[in-house]
Amino acid sequence: MTKIIFSTIILLSFISNFAQTKGPITVAFYNCENFFDIKDDPNKKDDEFLPESPMKWDETRYMNKLNKVAQVLDSTVEGPGLPALVGLVEIENKEVLEDLVSKSQFKDKSYGVICTDSPDERSIDVGLLYNKTIFTLVEFKELNATNPAIGDYKTRNILFATLKAKNGDVIYVFVNHWPSRREGEKESEPRRVYAAEQVRNKINELQKKDGKAKVIVMGDFNDHPDNNSILNILKASDKPKEKGDLYNAYQTLDAEKQGTHYFDKEWRVLDQIIVSQGFIGAKKGYKFEPKNAHILKKDFVLYKNAKTGEVSPSRTYSGTKYYNGYSDHLSVYITID
Repeated sequence: MTKIIFSTIILLSFISNFAQTKGPITVAFYNCENFFDIKDDPNKKDDEFLPESPMKWDETRYMNKLNKVAQVLDSTVEGPGLPALVGLVEIENKEVLEDLVSKSQFKDKSYGVICTDSPDERSIDVGLLYNKTIFTLVEFKELNATNPAIGDYKTRNILFATLKAKNGDVIYVFVNHWPSRREGEKESEPRRVYAAEQVRNKINELQKKDGKAKVIVMGDFNDHPDNNSILNILKASDKPKEKGDLYNAYQTLDAEKQGTHYFDKEWRVLDQIIVSQGFIGAKKGYKFEPKNAHILKKDFVLYKNAKTGEVSPSRTYSGTKYYNGYSDHLSVYITID
């Protein structure tokens, strides 16, 4: 009887691992909106998000935020399970991500955590979670996205990771949080163009070695799919022209008036997951079908203004007013088979 039980456990474990490595996986991205811890870091400008600050960012609010971020990511997967790859921005540090994987539904799974250490003026960083039963980390680098020739500013570094999947695929992942439009779209555009150039230059290197390299570029680009930085510099569109161009299914969603961010009474797509053509119609390993790109726009992440009827993302704060919401951005996700 003991041998039968033991053999059954081994068989179930094999089936589970087989399903994880052979079945479809979800890749998700989320701008978390100011996901800070509650500890004062003397080397960072985090005073705004502390218990004694006007935001009153305390343990209760931090744990609420942690659970809400986990709920959003959990909801990006059709059926049971969690996304295999998760890009996250507007996080303070690696410790926040480690809390996410140890104190939420992620705790029952084995996830690796990567985080940049950026010179950003607001002390926010960029992170990546990866399921260690599916992927092995080969290399992690940070790409400097701050253009030294443009003014006095510092922005988030770009996270670049090389992962090897259990099925043998090598996947190159870029997680981005490009400079904002705070000074105005046109005034700030050169900053985003520079960030796009850093990603494109690295992709050119990868494609020179392997024309069918499998690349995922995800992030809050603070630009729409039809803006210069993405369309012309990054060379990403829903109708790639050249062999090395990238495929952006979110250009189609943006044209359909869907969106991840609501501003000036308009939904537009700022958050995107872009893939190389190595994923399109791949004969082996992971492949991507354009129909499998989504925006998580469920009721629980939305706020409806009772007076105007306007619908927007349910955010955590507006100024110093606490709403106990999720984020001012919606998450995006794709499925690769």
